[in-house]
Amino acid sequence: MSFVDQTAEFFANLVGYGHAPGSTISAVLGACLSGLTCGALGSFIILRRMSLFADMLGHAVLPGVAIGFILAGSKSTPALLLGSLVAGLLAAALTRTITSYSRIKDDASLGITLSLFYAIGIWLLSWITRRGGDLGAKASGLNQYLFGNSAIITTVDLVFLALAALVVLAVLSLFFKEISSSIFDPSFTDSIGLPRKFFENLLLVLLTLVIVVSLKILGVILVAALLVIPPATAYLLTDKLPRMVLLSAALGGLAGFGGVYLDFVLLLDEEGNGIGGGAAIVCLAFLGLMAAFLASPRHGILGRYLRHKRMALKTLRENLLTSAWRIGERGGELAAIPIADLASERGEEPSATRLLARRMNGSGWGHIQSDRLVLTPSGQERARTLMRGHRLWEIFLQREASLAPDHVHAGAEEIEHFLDAETVRELEELLDNPETDPHGKTIPPGEKS
Repeated sequence: MSFVDQTAEFFANLVGYGHAPGSTISAVLGACLSGLTCGALGSFIILRRMSLFADMLGHAVLPGVAIGFILAGSKSTPALLLGSLVAGLLAAALTRTITSYSRIKDDASLGITLSLFYAIGIWLLSWITRRGGDLGAKASGLNQYLFGNSAIITTVDLVFLALAALVVLAVLSLFFKEISSSIFDPSFTDSIGLPRKFFENLLLVLLTLVIVVSLKILGVILVAALLVIPPATAYLLTDKLPRMVLLSAALGGLAGFGGVYLDFVLLLDEEGNGIGGGAAIVCLAFLGLMAAFLASPRHGILGRYLRHKRMALKTLRENLLTSAWRIGERGGELAAIPIADLASERGEEPSATRLLARRMNGSGWGHIQSDRLVLTPSGQERARTLMRGHRLWEIFLQREASLAPDHVHAGAEEIEHFLDAETVRELEELLDNPETDPHGKTIPPGEKS
């Protein structure tokens, strides 16, 4: 079957008109619910710096899966989930106990608990499969909890996923301000009498619950990834917590849908079976993180690079404006300054100044014409503002930092590009409205003359 035919069959199953709609619909709903819930809760987890805690819990619930199976005598979803929940809470309690009553730090206690519980879980699973008999025969497929498999999601699993999602979203909605406060400002939370420890423990319980219900889809090894990667992606895209939560939930749900699609359509073995879905979900989520890491307008590498380039160009243009202003002060024509005069003022070859002057095009401050830099009224005003801030800052450095007059120019040259109008006004008031700088040069007036 071709890729197009497989895709058509996938969406036909998704809307209930294919040959096998049940497993497809269950897998998609389960993955999306898990992604939405993990994404929403994960925003608080990474801000609370509990990412390693989530990883520990993901591994620590494995013995609970095994013990639940042993006690129930079957792969009963309620029994496995209950066993996992108890194991997760015990692991959390053990970690807190080790940290609270010994010199061992958080990272070490997390590593100890993770290793211990995961080792116990592996030993129990091995014991079950080797035991033989009726119990061993029923254990087939139990190792799916290690890596997850969205294709084996049942209606019962969906019910538990939906209930967990409702609980998580309800708690986050009801206590959004309180939880946010306990994360960002613990001292303030304590000062107004809010039970900060209660909300921290509440997050821990929700975290354990989400991990437990997501095990079947993602497995104990990968479940923590969906709690971390979508929120980390959202963290790169926005600075507002409500937006971060919504965006993280959307990214998690999208990764869940995309992972199931890949598992059911593209990542098939020779027998037509997928890889399990969990790995595909995590890989897609990571691709989203890399996209945000590279292209986020504010926090991405490309965004920072473009801002740096824009700032560098702006600085070059403004340095040319200040050079033009100095020439104008000596009696030159500020509106149209010969390139040769600018080059002499800047101490560089005319060809270099000419090249820089051409980069003034598009700034609204000026352009090169007939080997002259022609400044617009806006460009002349910007030159005046820059020079005003520069000379006021020189005085500030001399008076407040006790620098010699011949040492203040370099500092003022750097800061002049970042002084806004309000800061300049405050400087003027602080310095008692000076008229000249430390070198005896006139400070341009506050209003355009």
